[in-house]
Amino acid sequence: MKCNMIDKIVVDNFKCFDEMKLEMTTLNVFAGINSMGKSSAIQPLLLLRQSFEMNSLTKGVHLNGPWINIGTGYDFLNRNANEDYVKFAMTADGKEYYWKYDYDKKSDYQSIKETNAKGKELENINLFKPNFSYISADRIGPKRFYEQSFHQIYEMNQVGINGELFADYLAERGMTDRVTNKYALHKTAASDLLIYQTEAWLSEISPGIKLSSKKYQETGIVGMEYNVANDKFSPLNVGFGLSYVAPIVVSLLKAREGDLLILENPEAHLHPKGQRMMGELIARVASGRVQIIVETHSDHILNGIRLAVKNKIISRLNVRLNYFYQELTDDLAIGKRMVHKKMSPAILEDGRLSYWPEGFFDEWDKALEELL
Repeated sequence: MKCNMIDKIVVDNFKCFDEMKLEMTTLNVFAGINSMGKSSAIQPLLLLRQSFEMNSLTKGVHLNGPWINIGTGYDFLNRNANEDYVKFAMTADGKEYYWKYDYDKKSDYQSIKETNAKGKELENINLFKPNFSYISADRIGPKRFYEQSFHQIYEMNQVGINGELFADYLAERGMTDRVTNKYALHKTAASDLLIYQTEAWLSEISPGIKLSSKKYQETGIVGMEYNVANDKFSPLNVGFGLSYVAPIVVSLLKAREGDLLILENPEAHLHPKGQRMMGELIARVASGRVQIIVETHSDHILNGIRLAVKNKIISRLNVRLNYFYQELTDDLAIGKRMVHKKMSPAILEDGRLSYWPEGFFDEWDKALEELL
């Protein structure tokens, strides 16, 4: 079945953005210091997906729901907007689709003012496919027991926005599903089965790790254990890193060609080597034509991707960096105020950047200058 990737995103009057245009490719990295607009650049996609699932895509946008909660119209509209509307536009397979919304300050539902997004062709865009996945930065920590959901695991192919279903996913599908993306196969894994590939990649973070899970159907929970050197440990006793990263590893390995996967802060609770390997795994999965958006504060994630380019794991043309920042603008039309913008330095064949913006993962260099 046809599955079109997103080629471009445009937003007008949304939250911190007067206007933002994002050219998209296979692997898209969103970086920048806090409150520069990285999450706001992702949220239009989540809002469109949410409205699609709630059967209102051509009628209006639900600001609160299963994928995202942003409040009311007051939170939706850019505070400096000259007109009371918000517009999202998205290009896929050469066609632009747009949604223009009226503004209702107090409501958590904004009605459509104008759209050209009609017909079944929207169902061919990866954002609206069942395999779309989003893993939030707000992931669950270590737990002795995890949730079950047959519907989410089999019909929606999800591990949960907060990673709450990853144990159930492995219990149900770990020994039956195979990793089909040849670029993501770990060479030390026992086979291409999902469980063995997951263990192999997690072993890059914690060597020799094995996973075992047990379902308790009568109570609707899944027990999880980590096995290290033939000893069994509860997730409560192996730290946050494995619990935070396991849902991301499973989501990456289960992804198929054409899927869209959004990851927030995959580096959370990982040591530098683990972060670099996560960057490599993300690049490997993207090489199999899985479209990925990764929001990160980690220079190690970036370096893993840069090394993947240098080592020919992924083409530099299939990676796009977006650095979000603020700039003081003194314009006759808008006056003097801070405006949210972005830069897109390119990764060169040798892994270096075409230019290095001020504030873009340069804190180590600044600290080193002070130390020396």
